[in-house]
Amino acid sequence: MKRLMCLAAATGAACTLFFTSHYQQETAPAMGQYLEPLVVMEQIIVSQEEAQINAIERASSAIVGVINLKSTRAQGEGSGVVYRVENGDTYIITNEHVVNGGEGYEVVFADGERVKGQLIGSDPYTDLAVLKLAGFEAGTVAVFGRTEDLKIGQTVIAIGNPLGLNFAGSATSGIVSGHDRTVPIQIGSNHEEWEMTVLQTDTAINPGNSGGALINLCGEVVGINSMKISSTQIEGMSFSIPTYIVQPIIADIEEFGSVVRPTLGIQIRDMSTIPDRYKELLQVPIDQKNGIYVDNVQGGSLADKIGIQSEDIIIAIGSVGTKNALSFRKELFKYRTGDDITVTVLRKDQELELTSKVG
Repeated sequence: MKRLMCLAAATGAACTLFFTSHYQQETAPAMGQYLEPLVVMEQIIVSQEEAQINAIERASSAIVGVINLKSTRAQGEGSGVVYRVENGDTYIITNEHVVNGGEGYEVVFADGERVKGQLIGSDPYTDLAVLKLAGFEAGTVAVFGRTEDLKIGQTVIAIGNPLGLNFAGSATSGIVSGHDRTVPIQIGSNHEEWEMTVLQTDTAINPGNSGGALINLCGEVVGINSMKISSTQIEGMSFSIPTYIVQPIIADIEEFGSVVRPTLGIQIRDMSTIPDRYKELLQVPIDQKNGIYVDNVQGGSLADKIGIQSEDIIIAIGSVGTKNALSFRKELFKYRTGDDITVTVLRKDQELELTSKVG
């Protein structure tokens, strides 16, 4: 009888599946003889461990500590990832909440070397920030992998500084639990509601891990660790920012110092918050629950250029329906200068498609 077992391991730079055979003799052994099955499970498990060790060794030197300074005193610590060294300078990606409110920054490398960092820019909507170490060349640069190629159940490893530099370079492993999760957050002092798109894993992430790397067994960075759900009733729900979000944000911050997103220049409110009696006065259907109502349009704004008017109801951007102000902003922020944008509005009893270029 032949049975096949499938165990995951890694060879070289690619993740591979090993199939091993477990044989048993079809006929009974002779008296006094015992047949031991040919099992190579122990060898495969060692290979899996070696893959994890090699991945951590490959990436760990590119993982740094980030100290947020108020005057000359530390007011917070997190982690970061060296992603580029160019023209004698080093660039590091970390979380926006790690650098928020800082007057200065110090970056601590695995060998203990400390270098002053300059904040190039940050983005609270994706919780990402870029630091520059002028005149310093890091010895190791992380390699970005593709988050979208990860499979549910695939092994991933978080590297960072949980609880601060005393535990620098800590590694925890887990599996991919889900793609494209949306997690509600609040931004800024006015507590603006927003939803981050993240990768869900069950790796242990703790304060200080923020801004560190989530890697695959090839040692590639497949996410920037950001947050977890902390509750006595919840375990193993950690979230990382996917590389398909990280890399375009880096490009914007490096070029502009911030992420350039369009603004329409309108005052709005959710249709779901408008009483039915007032809807009658506005001459819109009572059952119109989705969309956003335009209270005012700023002269010379993008909305003015497109042709949006006060008392319009925006029901879609492009082909994506608008449910409320949050969904409206999330779709609007996908556009960049020079893109064509189409906004669908209800105006009295007419549905109109209004088109223009962003910028």
